[in-house]
Amino acid sequence: MTDTADSLVPPSDLEAAQVTWIRTIPDRVRDRGMFGLDPVVNILLVALLTGGHVLLEGNPGLGKTALVRALSAALGLGETAVGRIQFTPDLMPSDITGTEMPGPNRGELVFKPGPIFCQLLLADEINRATPKTQAAMLEAMAEYQVTVLGVRRPLRDWRQATPWQSPFMVMATQNPIDQEGTYPLPEAQSDRFMFKVLMSLPDADVIGQIIDKDLAPLRPPLARAERDDSHARNTAMEGLHTLSQAIRSVALLPVVKTQIINIVQASNGNMAQVRDLSQPRRKALEELVRDRITYPLGPRAAGAMARAAVGWAAVALVEPADAARGTSAHTPQALAQTVVPVLRHRLKVTQGYADHFSPQAEARALDDFIRALADAAAPDLDPRARAWGYAEDFAEAQSHARLSVPL
Repeated sequence: MTDTADSLVPPSDLEAAQVTWIRTIPDRVRDRGMFGLDPVVNILLVALLTGGHVLLEGNPGLGKTALVRALSAALGLGETAVGRIQFTPDLMPSDITGTEMPGPNRGELVFKPGPIFCQLLLADEINRATPKTQAAMLEAMAEYQVTVLGVRRPLRDWRQATPWQSPFMVMATQNPIDQEGTYPLPEAQSDRFMFKVLMSLPDADVIGQIIDKDLAPLRPPLARAERDDSHARNTAMEGLHTLSQAIRSVALLPVVKTQIINIVQASNGNMAQVRDLSQPRRKALEELVRDRITYPLGPRAAGAMARAAVGWAAVALVEPADAARGTSAHTPQALAQTVVPVLRHRLKVTQGYADHFSPQAEARALDDFIRALADAAAPDLDPRARAWGYAEDFAEAQSHARLSVPL
């Protein structure tokens, strides 16, 4: 899929052992009773390891809450790493961030942290909170800190003894049905999420596994010492920090970077800024986006596509033996497999294009438009104006992803 110039990228710090460990996480989540969710688990891993957040949308009963807890256990973070907020219309910002409370000494105020002080935060039915309360999440998601009564408090602490940082990721859920009393997320907040994942109904085999799990004898609860092993949790967080740094060292192929730039610029109608497209493909791209996009993409979308490409290549595609030098070569295929969940909550198209009688049909039409946009923005000329097959290869990879990566 790449030309020789694009394959000359520096090696990353990613190691075979790290990739091998990543590959075990979906199995560990499955061992905890979460079946048929391997692609979703990988998306959560990409977000966690590249500094992103995930919006999960699906009907009640699909296991969104249990998935977060299973992921925390699989990563070695334990139960105490998971925070949960049930969003309701009467929820106040201080219920999320925490506030100062009277202390044991007279006149003393002591900060009581809210549930947002954790490693993996489940924001359940976030669209049921008022805009004021939703806005309390913005600083945390963008800057990994909260400001309470003028004091900034970090959510990702650096430990003193070792130079590693604790992870922090928000996994917010939305219920696509029962919209009465909800407050749709404004563009400024939905843009903070790296991915929007649509969790669909499991297939027949997975439902059979769920039935067997529900009928299985109850397991004895874990001992408290096992649930709250702080040393094991700190070791896991240090390992995640090291892995995150290694993934961020993966180079994005220049052609993938150009394609991402083209997607963003075309969505804004800046066709003069589109690069490395032949004249016929440039005209086709211009025709595709003309009068169809009401809310275009911005720099945050470009960064999310880039991080998704290197993250997914490391988490789901590269073989352990090729980790250091081969991960970058998978970034085109990774972009093909992740561009839809990265953009579906950011890009707004005209009603005439997406109005297909039902919310599900509208969502499918938007996903199809995103795929078409990514295909049309794929370069077919290299910087030396020499024809090559990248655009065709990308279209094939995206067609395959539609069938094999249900996100």
